[in-house]
Amino acid sequence: MIKMSIGAAFSETFAFLKANWMQMLMWVGGALVVVGLLGYLFLGSTISAMAMASGDPSAMFGAFGKMFLFALIASVVLYAACMLIWRGGMHSGEAPNFAWALQAGPAYAFGMIVVMIAAYIVVFIIMLVLGLVFGAALGGMGSMSPDALASGAVGGGAIFVMILLYIALLVFMLWVQGRFSVAGPVMADRLTRNPVTGFAESWRITAASQWKIVGFYVLFAVALVAYMFVASLIFGGILGAITGGSMAGAILTMIVMAAVVYLPLMMVSFSMPVGIYRAIAPRAAGDVFA
Repeated sequence: MIKMSIGAAFSETFAFLKANWMQMLMWVGGALVVVGLLGYLFLGSTISAMAMASGDPSAMFGAFGKMFLFALIASVVLYAACMLIWRGGMHSGEAPNFAWALQAGPAYAFGMIVVMIAAYIVVFIIMLVLGLVFGAALGGMGSMSPDALASGAVGGGAIFVMILLYIALLVFMLWVQGRFSVAGPVMADRLTRNPVTGFAESWRITAASQWKIVGFYVLFAVALVAYMFVASLIFGGILGAITGGSMAGAILTMIVMAAVVYLPLMMVSFSMPVGIYRAIAPRAAGDVFA
């Protein structure tokens, strides 16, 4: 196992993005078009049906069922596109394997759902134990003097503990994401449909760099939020001044913002797992940036 440097992860991420941006635009754009058409077919009348069926539970459940089915189908399409991007980037010149992608994508998504559910169960158990401990501690505050309670020291201490717990929760979720961050690229590199292979290998090869991966995610998140804020401020302000706040202007603003903000963010998010993978396992595949 190679210990990753954050600089190498940044370098490999942008190298993958630079070498495969046209392919990413093609697959992501195609996936979004398919998802949009499916959304129109599945949900075209669902929202209005929900509004008119406020007193009909069966109609409400039917509408939610349609939304859930659409979400499942959309995830299949998007994760299949993600697998095609990773496989095509790591094995350039290879013909797209749609049959594999349509199976590997949902398998990877299912694996991520299982991992997240397990992580939230761990968090719930920890919070339950802490709640019992703090509940017992608060129960013993009845013996404290009124002056101590009135001073606000107890309330300030509780707020401080809650802030620490919130930060610990964020760090834990980032750590979980970091340990399984390269499961998708592993599946794409090995052309496997088995998510256990991807997640087990990701857990193994990220062990030596787990906290550097967390730091990489934190730095990238800060940079992306800053970019999103500046781009929204610039383009949103310019387009708002040009269009004068009309309906057509609002639609144009949404399209431009999607093109200059959200699409680049999506492309970078697709590149990050491969960047980490290449930084910790550079000889796991061929020259993916040729």
